[in-house]
Amino acid sequence: MKTNEFVFCLLLVCIIFSACDDSIGRVGLGILPEEDKISVFDTTVIVDARTIEVDSIYAKTTNGLLGDFYDPTYGNIKSSYICQYYPSVGFTYLDSIVNNKIDSVRLNVYYTSYLGDSLAPMEVTVYPVVKPLDKNYYTNADPANYCDMNNPMAKYSYTARNLNISDSLLQARSYYYSISIPLPAKLGQDYLDKIQKGELTTVDEFLDFFPGTYLTNTFGTGSMLAVDMTDISLYYTLQRTLQDVNGNDSLATVAQRAVFTVTKEVIQLNKFENTISSYLTEDSPDKTYLKSPAGVFTEITIPIKDIVKGIGTKKFSSVVLSLKAYPKDESTYALPFPGIANSANDNSASGYESKLLLIEPDSVINFFEMKKVADGKTSYTTQFNSSTYTYDFSNIANVVQNAIEKAPDKDLKLWVIPVLTTWYQQNVSGQYLSVDYMTSHYLYPSGVTLKKGGDNLKVRVVASDLTINE
Repeated sequence: MKTNEFVFCLLLVCIIFSACDDSIGRVGLGILPEEDKISVFDTTVIVDARTIEVDSIYAKTTNGLLGDFYDPTYGNIKSSYICQYYPSVGFTYLDSIVNNKIDSVRLNVYYTSYLGDSLAPMEVTVYPVVKPLDKNYYTNADPANYCDMNNPMAKYSYTARNLNISDSLLQARSYYYSISIPLPAKLGQDYLDKIQKGELTTVDEFLDFFPGTYLTNTFGTGSMLAVDMTDISLYYTLQRTLQDVNGNDSLATVAQRAVFTVTKEVIQLNKFENTISSYLTEDSPDKTYLKSPAGVFTEITIPIKDIVKGIGTKKFSSVVLSLKAYPKDESTYALPFPGIANSANDNSASGYESKLLLIEPDSVINFFEMKKVADGKTSYTTQFNSSTYTYDFSNIANVVQNAIEKAPDKDLKLWVIPVLTTWYQQNVSGQYLSVDYMTSHYLYPSGVTLKKGGDNLKVRVVASDLTINE
């Protein structure tokens, strides 16, 4: 009897809840007038893509690359740079310089990382700049327009990994690799003589006296240095009267140096020479490529007419584009691009990350020269998703909507470009968020192979017929 009562009660409860659900459904939809009902539309269109190459990229930076490196998938790259110097640290106690003489001069190249074979024998040659540098920061600069290529200042052989440095020191966080290239002492002596005469008191006067240097690889292949800083040190000795612990005067000689440093106040021009495999720019049916710093991008073509045909000119709520990368075992990534390039520590207030930029071709020059950040309306960035091997642009509705409004019968072309974004942490309602404040071309040698063809490259569009009053 108790069992029958329980079953009866259970059935009664189910009927009541069923009635409630039906009532709620009628209230939620039934009371809406027909003119207020919203229809949602969803369509997917196939996107075309091809690899393109530009002759140069914008690279205004005090960092640089030096060396010659070959990657079997993405080709050869040779990098060099022309730079001016800022006289950042001058002489002390001019009257006490021993014999008024510069003992030696060295050009120092500092780097925290390198690419390729650490023991590959390399040679760098230093040429003098003899003409003022232009503020043209594109990477197709011709050194012959500025330098005396017939009279090098120095040649120096090196390997990226200095075997004279212990492993424990190399692993120290603050350690910089370096190569130190002897330059003629006359350069330093001429500078000291002019300083003694009260000359070269301004930066412009200094740059007229010493316009700069061009550093390029002239022997060897297989390694490339990621240069963080370049300076020229002028070494000399002082004769000083010092006091010992007893307060007695004694004559001593002290080693000193004056330094010229590449800084943001002066000009550095980076030059990249690329040998690009022909298949990178051929119209492959299933692959498209990105290569840095070669200026090899992917051009995406979104068929606006197909979207209009499928949905019309309704208001878009979401347009999703996903780019699939080939896994490492299918088409090798050349070096470190796909993920974080070199982010700061978690507790740091700033850092930088590698991303892909999606932007209309006409906007590229202004975007990089003005060091803009993606606004989510006309330009977009996204990071690599290592679990899915994709770069996902979650919503590019605005740029697609604008394309339809401007030319509904014309395809929309967008460029995909490897970039480096610089960020800082901002406190938003007690929570620290990373905010990008500058974008530049990704300059470290790298490459990615993207999938296309068939279902590999699609855009999903979601829209509604809701009219939004603006």
